[in-house]
Amino acid sequence: MSEEKNLPDKSDNTHRTLKSLVVVDAIFRRSKENSSHYTLHADVIFNKERLGGGSETSIIFSIAVFRCAVVFVRPAQDFIVDRNSVRRQKPMGPQEIHRSKQKSNLLTGSAKAILSLNPLKGVGGGYEGSHKTEETTKSTQIRSAFNEQLTKTNDGHDAWQVDGKELIGQRLLGPVFDFDTEPRLTLIDLRDEARRLNDKKNEMNPLSRIEVRCLRDDIDVFDIRYKNDEDNSFFRTKPGYKERMQVARGVIREALLEEGLSVGSLLDDPYAEMTICDVTIPIIDQSS
Repeated sequence: MSEEKNLPDKSDNTHRTLKSLVVVDAIFRRSKENSSHYTLHADVIFNKERLGGGSETSIIFSIAVFRCAVVFVRPAQDFIVDRNSVRRQKPMGPQEIHRSKQKSNLLTGSAKAILSLNPLKGVGGGYEGSHKTEETTKSTQIRSAFNEQLTKTNDGHDAWQVDGKELIGQRLLGPVFDFDTEPRLTLIDLRDEARRLNDKKNEMNPLSRIEVRCLRDDIDVFDIRYKNDEDNSFFRTKPGYKERMQVARGVIREALLEEGLSVGSLLDDPYAEMTICDVTIPIIDQSS
């Protein structure tokens, strides 16, 4: 079961995903100033998930996402993207990174002590000692909590690459976009008003999609174990890591295919592509 709570309601969109590994909730808001402009607002929430455990496999394991591309698939016709509206700025607030620098100095000194056992006779004793001093300086730099970069897919769609390499565990967990204040982009409707009203009357709403795509090595597969506790003790004495990983990748592939999502050859190719979430978004005004 996913550890993330308070997930958005998925009932309004056609939502296909690998359990709740990624949850997307997105709407369009129609501009009050220009009725042909529709602005896309999206929540994209990442979670850890558990897979396996069914009758078809003897192992269970956890998965999370290291990095991925959040792809906006626009309609094939009648709409264009307003290029000035495309979100390019990194979305999450900055965090402070502290770095320390140490400097050591070795200081050597000589001290003389006179031990007087007799006022007339003295014994001179020499003592040499050293001590170490450390100087620590700290600098604070501002950087985003994770990397985001606007890019284009091979099929020409706008996409935002997100990477959790600066996060704890390097995993993407929780929301990565600000739904209200950071819309993704604006679509311009090229249909005339008569056709738009006719399409609405006949419930022929144009559709767009958000896909979350990644490569095989962008998925973190961890905590692989047998369902049977006795078998787990065997795992602790026999590494079998490669064999377990191959079984886990096979389970992931079958789970994606069962959801109707696209997936490449996960068993053989570390750069095999997969779609881990696909959400259909009607281009209608859903302003509150």
